[in-house]
Amino acid sequence: MVELFAANIQQIAPRAESLVCLLSEERQARVRAFGTSGEALRRLAAGLLLYHVFGEGARSARFERGGRGKPSLPNARPYNLTHSGDFAVLAVSSKAVGVDLERIRPIDWQHISARFFHPDERAFLAESSNPESAFFWIWTLKESYLKAEGLGFSVSPARFSILPQQETEAVMSGQTGYRFRRYHTFAGYCMSLCCTEESISEEVRLLTF
Repeated sequence: MVELFAANIQQIAPRAESLVCLLSEERQARVRAFGTSGEALRRLAAGLLLYHVFGEGARSARFERGGRGKPSLPNARPYNLTHSGDFAVLAVSSKAVGVDLERIRPIDWQHISARFFHPDERAFLAESSNPESAFFWIWTLKESYLKAEGLGFSVSPARFSILPQQETEAVMSGQTGYRFRRYHTFAGYCMSLCCTEESISEEVRLLTF
C-alpha cells in the first residue's frame, strides 16, 4: 500500500535547532546551508519524515542515487519526497512512486504551459473555468510521473499528456502501467501521486515533531 506522511514547517520552526540533530550529518549540513530560511525548514521537515518512517536507517545508512539522481535507502521501501510552501510530504510504497506538491501562486502559467505542456493539456487549460488551478494540477501530475520513473527532465514534459479526471483521478495518454491520485489535503495546494500499486491511501498523515 502507498502511504503518505506530511509535516508543517510552522509546527517545526520553534524546535528546529534541536530537531535538526535527528538527521544524518549529511542532511544536517544541507539544512544548515540555508540558514533559518523557509527552504531550510522544508528540508528539515523532509528529513524528519524520513526519520519517522525509516528510523535510524535514515541517519546511519548512506543514501544511494540512481543513474538520474533519484535517491533511495538500501534495503528500504521505495519512497519519494516533495515540499512546497509550508509543507513537506513523503510517499512510501513497495514499488516505484512519485509525489509532487505545489502551492498555487501567481505565475506566468500561459508561457510555461506553452513550453512544457502537451497540446491535449493546453486544450484542457483553455476549456477550464479555473485555468491557474488546472495548470498546477497538470504540473504536479507530470512531475509525479517523472519522479516515479526517475527521469527528471531528461524526457520533455511536452511529449506526454496527463489530464485530471473527476475529483481525485487522472489519466495518462498511452500509458496503462501507472495509477494517479490527486489530493486536496492542504488548502491552496495541489498534490499528485503516481504509482503502480493497486492500494493507495486516501489520506495524508500530518505528523508533529
